[in-house]
Amino acid sequence: MTESIKYPDAQQLTVHGRIAFLEEVEYNDQNFLSAAMYTTISEQTDARIVFTNSNGMLTAFRNGNLIVGQEMTLIGCIKGIRAFYKDKEGQLQPLKNPELQVTVQQYIFGSKPQPKADK
Repeated sequence: MTESIKYPDAQQLTVHGRIAFLEEVEYNDQNFLSAAMYTTISEQTDARIVFTNSNGMLTAFRNGNLIVGQEMTLIGCIKGIRAFYKDKEGQLQPLKNPELQVTVQQYIFGSKPQPKADK
C-alpha cells in the first residue's frame, strides 16, 4: 500500500501595510529581523502580518532605512494563520486581529512617517 504525501499548495500573497514592530533577534548564533505589519483587509477587518528576515531588511534596519510606521509591500507565501491564543487559564481567546505568518520573497519599501508640522 502506498502512502500519500500531503504537499502544500503554493499560496502567493501580496500585501501592503505599515510596519508596527521591528526587533533584531539572535537565535542559534544567527541574527535576524523579527517584524510585524498591519494591513486593512476590509472595513471591518485588519490583519497582522509577521515575518523574519536575515539579509536586506536586517541591513536596512541597522542603517536606519527601515523604521516603525513606514509603508511596505510584501510578496511571499503564507506559512501559517493564527486567530486565537491561550489565556492564563488555558482558555482559547480570539485575537483582536488575525495573524498571518509569511515567508517573504520580495519587498518594496514605501514612504516613511512624516514628522508633525509645527503650529
